[in-house]
Amino acid sequence: MQENRSCFAALLVAALVALVAALLFVVALVVWLSEWFGSIVLPCLLVGLFFAAFAVAIYALTLRPAMQRMHEQFMVIYDMMRLARDGVDAVTKLFFRS
Repeated sequence: MQENRSCFAALLVAALVALVAALLFVVALVVWLSEWFGSIVLPCLLVGLFFAAFAVAIYALTLRPAMQRMHEQFMVIYDMMRLARDGVDAVTKLFFRS
């Protein structure tokens, strides 16, 4: 159990270090572009638009098909539960007529 905690802690620290490194890279990129363009607003917009387009591409190429498959599976479960409820209602009406 102790080994799992230390492994989890190491993975958490590694993920945090990677996140800080990515943030520092983005800041350095914006600062470098601001030196090149002579403005801070335009590089912020360019980097922001790049990451927004990257997020849209990730969603369109990977997440959307997976979410559609999950939706189809939930709809099958919903249909089966509805059929089971209708069957229970029919049996209940058959034996317990009011």
